Amino acid sequence: MTDILIRNVPDDDLRRIDEKARRLGLSRSEFLKRQIAQEAARDSSDDGATVDVFSRLADLAVDLASDEVMDDAWA
Repeated sequence: MTDILIRNVPDDDLRRIDEKARRLGLSRSEFLKRQIAQEAARDSSDDGATVDVFSRLADLAVDLASDEVMDDAWA
């Protein structure tokens, strides 16, 4: 296994990480290893907010600016 050194991590971020780890009964190291493993296993094709997603959303939401459509929606 490879070791990782991360420099210049803000103290506030470390406090929040330590608190999350403590609540789970884990060390900081174990908590971060699990976070890294979870991120590494995540399907990068499921990143959510892509240009294509926003383009489809814009197409679907085009009539939301219409007073008539919105009046009908709440009638």
